[in-house]
Amino acid sequence: MNIHVIVDSSADLPDELVQQNDIAVIPLRIYDELEKEYTDRITLNPTELLSRMKNGERFSSSLPSYDAIYDALIRNCEDGNATFYLACSSDLSGTYNFAQLVKLDILEKYPNAIIEIIDTRSVSLGIGVLVVDLLKNIHNGDTLDELIQKLNEKIQKINHIFTLEDLQYLIRGGRIGKFAGFFGGMLNINPIMEVAEGKFKPLEKVRGRKKALNRIIEIMKLRKSDQQHEAVGIVYGDQDELVLNFIEQLQKTIGNQKLMINSVGSAVGVHTGPSALGIFFLSK
Repeated sequence: MNIHVIVDSSADLPDELVQQNDIAVIPLRIYDELEKEYTDRITLNPTELLSRMKNGERFSSSLPSYDAIYDALIRNCEDGNATFYLACSSDLSGTYNFAQLVKLDILEKYPNAIIEIIDTRSVSLGIGVLVVDLLKNIHNGDTLDELIQKLNEKIQKINHIFTLEDLQYLIRGGRIGKFAGFFGGMLNINPIMEVAEGKFKPLEKVRGRKKALNRIIEIMKLRKSDQQHEAVGIVYGDQDELVLNFIEQLQKTIGNQKLMINSVGSAVGVHTGPSALGIFFLSK
């Protein structure tokens, strides 16, 4: 069976992973304050986005176009083939539910098509960690049912731990509105947050960015599986000296385990801002 893997651009997959495995990436749409439309990592790259955000511009994200989803899902519809679309958490984006509707349209034309749309309960390289595991299982010759079962098991174990210096972007997007008071009124606080059950949730308050980054490593050591074939991901906004030191420390911590590194894409960056730094791994 020829199995085609699809993600949307909220997955922030490194180009090398995408190209080596012929992964289709469905771009989300980005809008500036004048309602000008961009496509994530195509007509708006992360560097330009974050630079404009630091200059005070505001952006919002939106679902991919119908055509973008349709074209990706229909690409591998011949008999004997299968498609896996690992979508962003349905609690953070409407893309998963929209793709289900597009799938119904495709099945009217290709009733035998095998299209699995997965709510990953994840975002950014949390999806990337799941993709790496799925590709390994495909390579090992797992059946369709086995692939789905293992993917659902891994979804329950995915960890997203991240920190931000500025919460304004998450608050503007309504992602942490009810938690804003948890972090408010404290000087030089770098909150540590996680995505749990598909949603952004506060984890800890740490004073100072360097301490926050060290604490993220400590949390990972407590939670992470010791399976060497499982990937670890890291995404960042601005790449300063602290970020570079963090990447070096993380690589030493995980040893020979695969480390995926990428800048946060526009679809995620509009909500996290320039100071974002997060790690993604599977728990024990």
